[in-house]
Amino acid sequence: MHFRANSTLYQLSLPALNLASLLFKTMSLANFWIKSKRQKYFPHLFIISVDSLSFGGTGKTPLVIAIGQALEKKAISFAVVSRGYRSGNEKVGARIESSQSPAEVGDEPWLLKKYFPNQDVFVGHDRLRSIAAAAARKNRVIIMDDGLQSSQVKKDFSIMLINPGHPYFYLRHFRFMARRESLVLQYRPHGRDGGPIAPGTYRFKAIDFMDGQDHRVDIGNDRIVVFSALGDNERFQNDMSIYPLAAFRGYPDHHAFQESDILALETLRRDKNAAWLVCSEKDFGKIKTILNPGIPLIYCRNRIELPNQTMEQIIHHAAEKGIL
Repeated sequence: MHFRANSTLYQLSLPALNLASLLFKTMSLANFWIKSKRQKYFPHLFIISVDSLSFGGTGKTPLVIAIGQALEKKAISFAVVSRGYRSGNEKVGARIESSQSPAEVGDEPWLLKKYFPNQDVFVGHDRLRSIAAAAARKNRVIIMDDGLQSSQVKKDFSIMLINPGHPYFYLRHFRFMARRESLVLQYRPHGRDGGPIAPGTYRFKAIDFMDGQDHRVDIGNDRIVVFSALGDNERFQNDMSIYPLAAFRGYPDHHAFQESDILALETLRRDKNAAWLVCSEKDFGKIKTILNPGIPLIYCRNRIELPNQTMEQIIHHAAEKGIL
């Protein structure tokens, strides 16, 4: 997502976009309440929902990863339930394997399986079926990626991520929906000086840069050309601006990269006299099979940074339910 707020086209289209968004939100709210009337409760499971008001780009997948890593540190097994948007298994549903590609399972579930090869990751539009499949495999803790859309499922703990910089028309739900959540966190950009995480906020921090063999790369003071196909490309651009950023190019979320895209980016890198092309970790999974080995493409691996005690809150609620 990238909005040129000062452009004439943006200003002229804003009233129509906001009106269309109002109608969409109203229909979404009606659908939410209809499904919630036949809500299903799972007393023997602990369901964690990672939510967002926006269509994308708030960092739900990094939060799922952070929660999963916290659970693994406690030796708690879990399953992840995701939609697998635009993948070959979105309609039929499946438990995915590490050997499958982003095209088969979706770029976000593929990334989640990369981080959690020993945990179950399910994809499919029917979340109730995925939860049943996870429970059948003796999983008692389930993380729902984008669980707000499944109001027919009773959640035990829900976290909503909000980016205040997203315009009204990019929100698929009304803001009052955040009141239903167990915890609400608002995005704050990572400053150059770092500093502590303020209560009620979150941010992202680049950990390192990695090559195609998942080896760390020290870019030093090298100039970089960055690109991404995320729900909020502007946020990724901002996070990368602490490095010598020569140029940035954004693509639509879930964009299926072609060789022509990479060649165009390589031309841009040479024009800008940059040492590296840099993309997000999620995007790299879609590109590595078509990448010319002569192109210096690396990916940035980052993590979500949360207020203290966030994970402890989740684990405490699970213990209270008698799951742990």
